[in-house]
Amino acid sequence: MPARRACLGLLLLTLAGCAAPFAGGPSPAASPRGLVVVTAGGTALDDGTTDVPPTLELGLEGSGVTPSVVSASLDGHPLTLTSSSKGVTASVAPMAYASEHQLVIDVAGRPQEVIGFQVVDETGVSAAAWLGAGGQVVCQVVFERAPDRAALAAALPQARLHWVDGTHLSLAWATPTPSLAIPAGLAAARGSVLDGPLTLSLTGLQTEHLRRATVPAATPAPAGLRLTLWTDGTAASHSSTRAHAAAAAILSPTGWQVEPDGGLQGTPDPVTLAAAAAAGRPVWPVLKNDDAGPTGTDLLLNSASAQSALVTAVVSQVRSLGLAGVNLDFEGVPGSDESALTAFAGQLSSALRAAGARLSIDVVPHTPAGTDSASAAYDDPGLAAVADYLVVMAYDENTEVGNPGPVAGIDWQAAELDGTMAGVPAAKIVLGIPLYARSWSGDARPTAGGYASMVAQALSEPEVSYDYDFPAATPVLVSKSGGVSTQLWFDDADSLLRKVAAAGTLGLGGVAAWVAGDEDPNFWSVI
Repeated sequence: MPARRACLGLLLLTLAGCAAPFAGGPSPAASPRGLVVVTAGGTALDDGTTDVPPTLELGLEGSGVTPSVVSASLDGHPLTLTSSSKGVTASVAPMAYASEHQLVIDVAGRPQEVIGFQVVDETGVSAAAWLGAGGQVVCQVVFERAPDRAALAAALPQARLHWVDGTHLSLAWATPTPSLAIPAGLAAARGSVLDGPLTLSLTGLQTEHLRRATVPAATPAPAGLRLTLWTDGTAASHSSTRAHAAAAAILSPTGWQVEPDGGLQGTPDPVTLAAAAAAGRPVWPVLKNDDAGPTGTDLLLNSASAQSALVTAVVSQVRSLGLAGVNLDFEGVPGSDESALTAFAGQLSSALRAAGARLSIDVVPHTPAGTDSASAAYDDPGLAAVADYLVVMAYDENTEVGNPGPVAGIDWQAAELDGTMAGVPAAKIVLGIPLYARSWSGDARPTAGGYASMVAQALSEPEVSYDYDFPAATPVLVSKSGGVSTQLWFDDADSLLRKVAAAGTLGLGGVAAWVAGDEDPNFWSVI
């Protein structure tokens, strides 16, 4: 997929009158009104532009524009303006990649113009390799910005390069090569250079198994990361739980189901209980609300007797099973029950503390724009005041038919956390991350499943290709079979590590992964 880029606009300052420029009109320099045009590397510079070339050549053009009526400064430092045939120009010393700047322009008789911009960053690169159906090595590379093709070909002298477009490349070798190595610093569009170096081993590849490498590389997981591992009753989850229980700080099994009258059905998954005991890890079972619809939860939250019965039943099991805590997972709660949910959480928390146990609460994140129907019932500061942790379920970014995209892009994750953390101590926030993948095929409803099986299926499809969404830091496999287009968006060890690192940067209280058994096996080597 093409990277999502900020749109470039054209900044036009009329020296006479206030009429806005119009599309398809004369070029600014030729306009009889006399216009001032600010350009960056030949492209119009707009306030908020995020990919300005590091070497900035400014041209201010228009009738009567001379150094005597124009002044400009960059980051508070005056620029030296020189007369040109069309106005004035200024040269700026090379600026650092990804640096932020402010350009101020004063034209006599006109309001001051302030333009904030960011220099283009170094260009990311992502590569993937696998064995095709015929046993041949398939190697594909995606660039965030178009690289210099001649320079790249010179850096890969033994490879045959097939360009799909300006940023997508397939590689092949007449003689097997042990690895793909792309050096850093090769020229790319907008004055950028390739980040790197990128190295991807091409030995020991297997059919239906994907190997990836992306630069810039992910930041290592923070020391002392607290991982909550959700588990369910499937065979895959049981196998993963037994193997990796010791890597988790908390194990959180499913199994409890709340009834509208306060009854508690089921029991925490016994395999998880046994694995936790063997690994010496605490258990915080999931307390799930009535999943038949919002009516049952509404009845519970508006009945003092039902809530009392439920709290009594939960505390009884906490004591009898020796549980360390409870994970309250009430979803689909009507927004009208916001205060009732907070009050119930406070009642449950007090009872658990009296029993020596703790409480975490799952919340649907608020967007920066505010709440929606899925998140309206969660008073995050109020819930955080009574709970030990709020688990922000930052996943399911894209779920609709015909709208394929990341399960939880890192850019989307950042926005969701920003909209949820206001008024909540960072140390009380736990970031929920997805271990599963989601596939879109034609007009069918998207399906979710475990990493290994979903990737294997995608790689078995004819003409499958690899892509990467750089702002989301998310890989995708694209194929077309029988005229039906399929996209598999997934998280693997690399993309998950980037989410985990973001949690560390924000000083969050940990991460919670849904669900054991769905993960890329390499996940355990990076956390």
